[in-house]
Amino acid sequence: MTTWVGRYAIVRGEVREHGPSLIDRVRRREDETLRLIVLTEPVDERSAEFCHEVAEAIAALFSREALSITGGLLRALRQANTNLAEWNRRSLREHRVAVGVTAVVVRDGEATIAQTGPGTVYVRTSQTVTRLTTEGQPGATALGVQDEIEPLFTSASLTTAQVLLLSGAAEAAVGGGIVHEALDAGPERALAELFRHTREVRDMTAVLVADLDIDEEQAAPSLDEWEDGEAVEGREIAFGDLDSGPPPPLPVERPRGWRVLPDSGERSRLPSIKRTRVAGGRGQPAMLPWRTVGGIVAGAVLLVAVAWAVLPGLLREDRAAELEAAITQAQAQIAAAETAARIEEQRAALQAALAEAERARALAPDDPRIEAITADAVARLAVLDAITPVETLTPVLTFEGTITAPVTPEELVAGGRALWLRESGRGRVIRIDPAGGEPSEVYRTGEQYGGSMARDPAAIAWDASTARLLVLDAGRTLFAIADEPGAEPVPLPIRDAVEMRSIVSIAVYLGNLYLLDPASGEVWRYLPASEGFDSERSGTLGGQEIDGATDLAVDGDVFVLDDGTLRRFSQGREQVPMLDGLDQAVQSAEGLVQDVLRGLFYIADRGERRVVVGDRAGLFVRQYRHADFTDLRGLAVAPDGQRVYVLSGSGIVSFPVQPRAATTP
Repeated sequence: MTTWVGRYAIVRGEVREHGPSLIDRVRRREDETLRLIVLTEPVDERSAEFCHEVAEAIAALFSREALSITGGLLRALRQANTNLAEWNRRSLREHRVAVGVTAVVVRDGEATIAQTGPGTVYVRTSQTVTRLTTEGQPGATALGVQDEIEPLFTSASLTTAQVLLLSGAAEAAVGGGIVHEALDAGPERALAELFRHTREVRDMTAVLVADLDIDEEQAAPSLDEWEDGEAVEGREIAFGDLDSGPPPPLPVERPRGWRVLPDSGERSRLPSIKRTRVAGGRGQPAMLPWRTVGGIVAGAVLLVAVAWAVLPGLLREDRAAELEAAITQAQAQIAAAETAARIEEQRAALQAALAEAERARALAPDDPRIEAITADAVARLAVLDAITPVETLTPVLTFEGTITAPVTPEELVAGGRALWLRESGRGRVIRIDPAGGEPSEVYRTGEQYGGSMARDPAAIAWDASTARLLVLDAGRTLFAIADEPGAEPVPLPIRDAVEMRSIVSIAVYLGNLYLLDPASGEVWRYLPASEGFDSERSGTLGGQEIDGATDLAVDGDVFVLDDGTLRRFSQGREQVPMLDGLDQAVQSAEGLVQDVLRGLFYIADRGERRVVVGDRAGLFVRQYRHADFTDLRGLAVAPDGQRVYVLSGSGIVSFPVQPRAATTP
């Protein structure tokens, strides 16, 4: 049996055998044959042109390692990620790139697959077709996004399986069913069947790896051996030392003994290093006549003299013209920001103005116009970013020494004259007076309330229409707690709650109870009936994809916090995107609360250590920041909307709300 690698690519609509995103190399030694295949996947359009350089760097890094296959792939991917992430940190946002990588190493009929970021692999055996992807895995992070990556490793025996590497654009165009049908046609026909369905895709690559009972010459195209050249010890493959602009090509070393497939473009990019054969003895260059040498020297002297006289003036003129062009472009971008309708368009124009200003600074560091442009753009960006430093945090409650440990804070709600804390350390709900005073425990797991055994509290919400706190426990029993001294939880009827697939949050609006059920893609609504909610429930979303939903707010429309994205639904239909104009997406959302009076939403972003504010119209309003926002767990807003309460792992603090300001310069 022979390992066969078939492939085709479509580059800008043109069919090729080998595309720029693919590296395919073979190394033969005395006792083994090793084949390395690297397929890269850009996360956006600007990253596409760098895919080949990233693939080259990974191949070169892997070839230098003397580790196991898995260890060599891991080190190569992590080193390439470190270099790309470092370059991104020093670059403007519009120049940052990120690349997904799928690498396969074949040895003795065994394929080792490493995936990080976007990229899809199909493994077909005699019985099944398995789709391998990093979606939902730690390996979903593409190269260049974070300092650390955790590639996903899989192995497959080619004696019983075929491995298909496929670009995301191709999979999106044809769907998984077509891919399965192509693989079912067998390794000899699979790519031909797949091509019939993907011929209209503009950019893609497909690679099939299989063991076939054929001669080696039939198994793969002929290989051109690289010229022998020792790798430079200790040489670092990096993106260079630039502050802006696209990354320069990654330097690539030619490891001894590797072969490269002829259609990869290596011949045009990497010139041969063979010595040119010349007349004369072996290894001796031919001698030129002295008269010829004299003429060459005289001509060179004349050219140098002309350049010395003329070139400085031309260079000064070119630099002056380039300076004026850069300043003009920067001023035009600022003018474009003034007329742009959306905040994102304004921000992009201002960042482009800063880039042009830096280009001008490199030509004339002391030109006063550059400082004026930079100051103007930075000031406008500051207005758009709407960063509001919190000057003073007022302590409300410190858990240690006040509440019996352990305390694991989960949720904070404001209602009536109190704050209500749900914690999972001992399964309690604790009433807190924001004006001071001792906190009191109003609910505990294991206690009997009205004949019902209380279980761990799963969600809480304030019902303003009846002035009571609602607590839903892990057993789907609903309790009500009045804001009165000594009030005990009272169980309330709620029809068929145990039939829901998942409940992660609850909300109350105009007396109606809403339950967030991500597994069903629904927010269920109960109308009040008697003292509880013994009524038929109805779905408000009609079955939406909300698998990552964690929190809920309702004011007639339904607002769902889904994987850090705030989504708005009206009569089951999703509306305009929320938080439009926010400079950085929410990284780790830990709570959503609404100020209904002002139509504002507050989100605790634990990843970015901030509190983000948006409005019902979908616009980003401001972001509050403080050095102590390091362990955000939740938020609450005072009933009058004048103060925000911040829940952390150690206690509760508060700060006053600032008046709303315009978000445009």
